[in-house]
Amino acid sequence: MTTEDKNSSPMRADAAPFTDRIGILGAGRAGTALARAAATVGIPVNIASSRSPSQMKYHLAQYAPQATAVEAKDIGTGVSLVVLMVPQDDLDDVDVGSLAGLTLIDATNRWDDAPLPGWLEDGLAAGRSSSEVIAEHFHSSRLVKALNHISHWDLDSDSSTLQTQQRALALASDYKADAALVARLVSTLGFTPVLVGELAKGGLLEPEGEIFNQVLSPAQLRTLLHES
Repeated sequence: MTTEDKNSSPMRADAAPFTDRIGILGAGRAGTALARAAATVGIPVNIASSRSPSQMKYHLAQYAPQATAVEAKDIGTGVSLVVLMVPQDDLDDVDVGSLAGLTLIDATNRWDDAPLPGWLEDGLAAGRSSSEVIAEHFHSSRLVKALNHISHWDLDSDSSTLQTQQRALALASDYKADAALVARLVSTLGFTPVLVGELAKGGLLEPEGEIFNQVLSPAQLRTLLHES
């Protein structure tokens, strides 16, 4: 096996299923799709947005009825990890301190026509991936890039369909233990986690990348990443 193969390989699938409570920051289509997918496999969810829990009541009753609404400032309380699923132009509204000490999944994407916070614009202009810049901003969290290159429709697919597809989802991180934790979550959701390497490689998962929104086996995903 080459060094390149080691850096983009399927992670262990025999680990215990992920059953811990997770937090989802963002209650739009992607956030509620993840909440539904998690509920399907028995993962409890706290979810927050810019709206208060009472303001989200009817929205969640329709789109994520099993999720528990919490205040955004409390999204990191009582959970094993938090999934960041807000538009990147809203990142300045996220309280960095509320996510301190946590595994943070960056499931955000950069879109060409979207306005961005100045710090993110500056980092991208310096040639860094968006996740590297976001990790620096959320410096007290341990960031893993994942769950961003799959559409919310596919994320919420029927579990039997997922098992038949054996679809691979990539993740990148500078933190081995946190990557393994996220891999367990991805696996429990019905996908095959593939570690592509350090966080700097997270740019390969973004909208302009070859794997974005593609249904790929682990072997197909690794091939496309190696050719990128």
